[in-house]
Amino acid sequence: MHYNRLRSAWDRDGEIDLSSRRRTLVALRNALIDRADAFAATLNDDFRGRSRHETLLTEVALVVSAIDYTLARIQRWARPQRIALEWPHWLAAARLRKCARGVAGIIGPSNYPLQLAIMPLISALSAGCRTIVKPSEAAPQTAILLRSMLNDAVDPEIVAVVCGGPQVAASLAELPLDVLLFTGSHRIGMKVAAAAANNLTPVLLELGGKSPVIVDSTSDLARSAATIIRGKLLNAGQTCVAPDYVLVPQDKFEEFVEKLQRAAGSLYPDPMSGDYTAVLSDAAAVRLKRLEADHKTVALFRQPLQAPFYQPKLVLAPAADSEIMREEIFGPLLPLIGYQKIEDAIATVKRLPPALVIYWFGDANARMEQVIRSTSSGAVSINETVIHAGISAIPLGGVGASGMGRYHGRAGFDAFTHERPVFRQSRLNVTSLMRPPYGPLAERTLKSLLRRKPL
Repeated sequence: MHYNRLRSAWDRDGEIDLSSRRRTLVALRNALIDRADAFAATLNDDFRGRSRHETLLTEVALVVSAIDYTLARIQRWARPQRIALEWPHWLAAARLRKCARGVAGIIGPSNYPLQLAIMPLISALSAGCRTIVKPSEAAPQTAILLRSMLNDAVDPEIVAVVCGGPQVAASLAELPLDVLLFTGSHRIGMKVAAAAANNLTPVLLELGGKSPVIVDSTSDLARSAATIIRGKLLNAGQTCVAPDYVLVPQDKFEEFVEKLQRAAGSLYPDPMSGDYTAVLSDAAAVRLKRLEADHKTVALFRQPLQAPFYQPKLVLAPAADSEIMREEIFGPLLPLIGYQKIEDAIATVKRLPPALVIYWFGDANARMEQVIRSTSSGAVSINETVIHAGISAIPLGGVGASGMGRYHGRAGFDAFTHERPVFRQSRLNVTSLMRPPYGPLAERTLKSLLRRKPL
């Protein structure tokens, strides 16, 4: 029903005009601000303990900032671009029109169930797409509040929200959409891509992966530890760009363990005060317990935590073929591995699938350049973690197993648009000389086109 309504509106009226896009984004912005406290409370209930500050920062303020960034630039992004034509077409003219792809689909994840449903919607709306949003069923109360907000704020012929479980998501992926964005695990992403392929629907897959941190010998260990822990323990590690494991020079291993513990204690002097977030489900906790089993671990907090909160730990020198090093952790466990030479660190990174981001801590030196040249990832972040993923000017996306496609800001606008060339021939043109019956003029023209150039 929702798809048919949006498809009918598309067939009747086409893409959303620019003024309607702006009005819709402003309405979405205001509705989100009006419900900020309600979302904080609802997400706290869904997570069974979610930091209010983290929710307001990462789920509300970040989205509002993205809307403001888009509103200030959307008119320029949508402007047709002149194409400079090559000889012998100089007298003709061509432009690229930025056309909405059509009816879009968005399947959101559970870790940031508000942000990661609305951020791609901002991209789709900026492009002029009519969009179906499917929030995560793992945060059911947030999904209901999100549906209510969008139903109240946005024209139902522009945005529709469908709630439900995996079967609803599978049905959405099977629709003849014009573009589909999925955020979630690599395993489910493969199923979404396979379902979309039946209709040749273009897909953007925002997946995850094992994002490594490489600590260089030039690093300030105390500052690096504080930044790494802040990125790792945000949302209790349930962040696709969270540091997944740390590679540190072997001679600094023990010192860095101490620095990481001290940083955790400084950032969370009282984890149960409301600043630390719980893991989303009992199943997630069971999985984390399995991942840390049989490894030497060090607790990052001095005080014990009760379920559903999970004690963050360092996992010391796990084997390269262990389960915790093969899977994306997606929780507050942080493997710490020593290395002798930068080539050893690079070899560890390359044994694992390409990550969303590689984190480098230290000077911008030849070793850093060697890491960037020798590895693959969606992004590289130097002396910082996670923050880049919330900057609208920086495209977000992975490579290989960590995803395909980019969005956020201009990249998101481009992902949901089709660059449609419009070519206009002039009355006087060289190509008219190249029609049969061919004569001497055609021969001379061909000769000029096929001239060899000196080496």
